[in-house]
Amino acid sequence: MNGKDAKEIIDLGKGWILMNEQNNIKIETGIPSTVFESLINHNIVNDPFYGLNEHKVKWVYESDWQYINVFTLDGEFLKNPTIKLRFYGLDTIAEIYLNGELLDKTNNMFRIYEYEVKSKLRNKRNYLRILFKSPIKYANEEISKYGVRLTTGDPNVAIAGIPYLRKAQYSFGWDWGPKLPDIGIWKPIELIGFSDISFRSFYVDYNFDYDETQLQKKSSLGSNTNIPAKVKVLIKIKLDLIKHTLNYSEYQLETHLIDPSGIKFIKSTDINSNIIKATINIENPKLWWTHDLGVPNLYTLKIKLIKNDETIDTVVKKIGIRDIKLIRREDTWGETFYIQLNGIPIFAKGANWIPIDSFIARGKKQGLYLRNLRDAKKANMNMMRVWGGGIYEDNKFYDLCDRMGMLVWQDFPFACAIYPYQKDFIENVRKEVIQNVKQLRNHPSLALWCGNNEVEYLWRFLVINSEIKDENVELKYKKAYREIFERLIPKLVNQYDSNRPYWASSPSNGYVHENLGKVNSNSPDRGDSHFWGVWHGGKSFKAYLRFNSRFMSEFGFESFPSLKTVESFCPENQFNMFSEIMENHQKNSEGNDKILKYMKRRYTIPENFKKQIILSQISQAEAIDYGVRYWRANRNNFHCMGTLYWQLNDCWPVVSWSSVDYFGRWKALHYLAKRFYRTIIGSFFEKRGKFKFYVINDSRKDIDIHFEFEIVNSKSKSLYKQNGEATILSLSSHLVDEGTFKELNITPKTKIITYKIIKDNNGGLIDHGFYFLDDPKDYDIPNPGLDYEIKVKNVDNNKVQLKLFLKSKLLSFFTYIESSLIDFIASDNYFHMNPDESREIILSINNSQNLLKIHSIEEIENSIQVKSLYDLIS
Repeated sequence: MNGKDAKEIIDLGKGWILMNEQNNIKIETGIPSTVFESLINHNIVNDPFYGLNEHKVKWVYESDWQYINVFTLDGEFLKNPTIKLRFYGLDTIAEIYLNGELLDKTNNMFRIYEYEVKSKLRNKRNYLRILFKSPIKYANEEISKYGVRLTTGDPNVAIAGIPYLRKAQYSFGWDWGPKLPDIGIWKPIELIGFSDISFRSFYVDYNFDYDETQLQKKSSLGSNTNIPAKVKVLIKIKLDLIKHTLNYSEYQLETHLIDPSGIKFIKSTDINSNIIKATINIENPKLWWTHDLGVPNLYTLKIKLIKNDETIDTVVKKIGIRDIKLIRREDTWGETFYIQLNGIPIFAKGANWIPIDSFIARGKKQGLYLRNLRDAKKANMNMMRVWGGGIYEDNKFYDLCDRMGMLVWQDFPFACAIYPYQKDFIENVRKEVIQNVKQLRNHPSLALWCGNNEVEYLWRFLVINSEIKDENVELKYKKAYREIFERLIPKLVNQYDSNRPYWASSPSNGYVHENLGKVNSNSPDRGDSHFWGVWHGGKSFKAYLRFNSRFMSEFGFESFPSLKTVESFCPENQFNMFSEIMENHQKNSEGNDKILKYMKRRYTIPENFKKQIILSQISQAEAIDYGVRYWRANRNNFHCMGTLYWQLNDCWPVVSWSSVDYFGRWKALHYLAKRFYRTIIGSFFEKRGKFKFYVINDSRKDIDIHFEFEIVNSKSKSLYKQNGEATILSLSSHLVDEGTFKELNITPKTKIITYKIIKDNNGGLIDHGFYFLDDPKDYDIPNPGLDYEIKVKNVDNNKVQLKLFLKSKLLSFFTYIESSLIDFIASDNYFHMNPDESREIILSINNSQNLLKIHSIEEIENSIQVKSLYDLIS
């Protein structure tokens, strides 16, 4: 062999120059990176997240930029019969020049662009130049060209024109994100050399053989819990052929499938065309499950392309064997909507995911995928909804979800906008969808493709917002909507990922066809729902009880981030909810005022700014906890089968709906999510004087529990108490107690519900909590008399864990642990304690290695304080 049969890859990540001639800027950089990231690293712009700096850096995205790389190639590499130059991500309007020749003009940050360049390369001083045009200039040109101001929101929130670009829409501004549209090479660039043949793509599909002779246990919901006895793994490989007159007899395909225990299945296949199919049969497969239902088993798939007994190309991929379906059946209320995994109906418990940073490439380098997904799993979430105003995340994101047992609802990146009807735009979308479906389809975590976020639901508003007044013009956009979301994308999903469900829009009841803008797309009776009556509508938390959704894919409530996070963008002299800087870090119209109004309904507002921050987080946590526990209690007969709150994370330090802020600090909501997303929980709610107490079991096994349910006053005096045992069937909600306050001769005013669920009577505590029956400001809340002791639990490899021993004399509400010195994640926080109750809490200290270089263990211990609601409002 000539030595040039094996594939060679050269990463062009180093040695780049970023230039802006107008501002005389010329700096060294590497890629992946973006203009903002490089300018910040070179101290050319101050941190855009601090103060009002966001508005001082407009010149960056209003300018054109160019990246230049001069590289030398080894003579041996140039001997490859084929050399391709591959761009994994260019953001967004770009011209590519190689050695002075224009290769292409690109206009889609979500696409891979690839060119055959062997004839254009030389041994020394290859000159690669990428000219990026300002996205704002391009957007304004498109608005002028077509005479329609397509946009995603109010001019104070978002820059107009983003729907004309295939670019992450949030970057033009959102009601939680800044106006910082980035520019640059946000993914790698590679030179790929190979001979006559290499892998182009592959697709893994599964045929399940269920043993019908087995006794099929039926769960309480009638689902089939029979495990398949055999699965046929179908692997379809597409090859990249340079010569169409290959001697196929020289080549062979070898497929290795290795199960989690190391058992190998090997299949050899002859090659006789550029499309090869291989089949492997597996007896008693180890299935992929979400982490709350089982083990997310992963097989290793290794495909080798062999020529004359030598491997010339290899693909290695982790795959998961699972049977996933979207179940929609007519029923009493309308139509079911839930994900079924391996025959098990899943109650989806999770949140909406937005891009990890305003400057995405930077966020990836900082490890924010791993940090945020770990936090989601720690909070017992089993699904992330990748929201449509962002991006298709990197394979690393989905790899992590695969390993963690976390399902992904994937929106295509379209949100809250009307999109162009021109043929070139739709063709651009077609190519984008094909590439990304093929890129992501082999991930077991990927549960569902969704066409867009809220375009169908908001159509009338979007028409008005884009100032479309001519009905004939609107009709063209309506036809484009149906073409993209009800014809093109579902056709492509069916073609390239046929066994994964597609849903046209969120929220939606199903295809609208000719009725776009004329139907209630947010009906609670079918499809998925977004409910914003609480927060945007100003309604009380009890409004959740009047919206019986089939699948709640978006709902939320805002709060402030921690004081440490506020300090990262705001000087102390502006520590006020309505200061200029605080308002600039609140992108929702009148958002800070709304937070305050909601707080005033329930609490006496403290004067101290730090206390206001904590109280805002408690209000947020109460709201989401109230909704989730109610909807989870409604899971029987598939009435409600999912709650994905808005939102998990932030892309910058901001006042928002997130439960984890930009720096990874958990808000009160995230601690409560860890509790209300447990597999087994209690759920209390009351309507018009009648109360109900449920225990929900989302596991695959029935469980015997002991429960204690009590009504007390603020002085801990018991007014009603109920104890009992119950068997909670798998995948069900069980009513364990109900009654009326009138029957009990109890006035709900200033009363408190407490409950406890214990496994097997003598087993461990499963869940316990409390519920105010009135606004807390009307209670006479006593000092709970908290006492605590701190001990070092573990100092190993510079990782510090502390153990807190807590005791409360009286009822303690929203008991919270804080430190002005360190960041930590507690095993529990913002919890209640009954009279004379003791708790042990573990604090895992973040960034311990660096922290111990600055502070002693004693200083860390002394910084920790334990407080409660009493300290906030007294």
